[in-house]
Amino acid sequence: MGVPAQRIGQIIVGKRSITADTDLRLCRFLGLSNGYWLRVQIAYDTEIAEDALEDQLKNIRPWNSGPEMGHRA
Repeated sequence: MGVPAQRIGQIIVGKRSITADTDLRLCRFLGLSNGYWLRVQIAYDTEIAEDALEDQLKNIRPWNSGPEMGHRA
């Protein structure tokens, strides 16, 4: 497959992220569609970010909801 075992091990324990290169190699090896592991990585990264930013995200109002956008209550 051309990916060092150490890299796979680091990915498994969360010390390294999936790259496009690793995704393509893993997908080819495992018979999955290209991008599968990148989508998993993005979902994981998003979940971690949501947890870290939870309080800050609660204070962000949607862009189009409010009088400052020309809407009247």
